[in-house]
Amino acid sequence: MSNSLNVYLAGHIHGGWRDRVRQMCEARNLPITFTGPCEDHGLSDDIGVQVREISESDVGSSGFFPNIKDDLGGKVNNLRTRLLISRCDLLIAFFDEDHQNYRQWNTSSDIAEAERNGKPVMVVHGPGFRHSLKELDGRADVVVDSLDQAVEVLAYVYE
Repeated sequence: MSNSLNVYLAGHIHGGWRDRVRQMCEARNLPITFTGPCEDHGLSDDIGVQVREISESDVGSSGFFPNIKDDLGGKVNNLRTRLLISRCDLLIAFFDEDHQNYRQWNTSSDIAEAERNGKPVMVVHGPGFRHSLKELDGRADVVVDSLDQAVEVLAYVYE
């Protein structure tokens, strides 16, 4: 295979796991373009109110501003995610056992969006998530235990 793949990296935005995947693929000279959610947490949270130029003073002191901020930001982030997933060739969904404190609901939502668009899905998680993710694993095209294994699968695509 000589064509470049567009791979959407779904998973929490904390830590450097995406950089690690990019580096491993670059080391193997794999022609892959990566996309994913906005990795700037502050921008991701604030984008809706930034675009709409809404501040807390516009809403008043009723305490609703955090809800408005989340609602507007969520809509912009969902639009971005839907567009990027619709354009990808493969979605890799990473459930990180080292960061179990981060709720990873968005990753499950991204898998559903990929399936809605007929995109193949590779799920990555260690054995500690085997039982809790069994239904998602059943929907995936490939399930692996580590990011290293995910890159092995990507390399195999180019054999």
